[in-house]
Amino acid sequence: MFEEIENINTRPEPFEFYTASDLWTDEHTSKQMLTYHLNEDIDMSSRNAEFINRSVEWIASRFNVGAGTKIADFGCGPGLYATKLAQRQADVTGVDFSKRSIQYAQEELVLSLNKLQHMGKKNFQNLQR
Repeated sequence: MFEEIENINTRPEPFEFYTASDLWTDEHTSKQMLTYHLNEDIDMSSRNAEFINRSVEWIASRFNVGAGTKIADFGCGPGLYATKLAQRQADVTGVDFSKRSIQYAQEELVLSLNKLQHMGKKNFQNLQR
């Protein structure tokens, strides 16, 4: 019986190895993924800009996001949601596997802080194994 249960939970051959960390850390692939994340017109790595804006509006209104609200954005990528939530004065921490995306988010943080006086605190962290 235990052998049968183990066989049921075995990943099919193409998926037997976990490769997500390679996907996010490979130099070429991570560069391409960031490019797709930042293309606001398509739903590829991230949703399109209109969807992100509607989602942030819904999250902010549903959960009363504002000054002092603490948010953890796991899998934040380049911080597209995190930045918009921080603009509502939330304290946002973004975590992602992609060092390239985190670096982009940190650079955007500096630009945003220079533009906004009352912006929430944002922290972006690279999650490496």
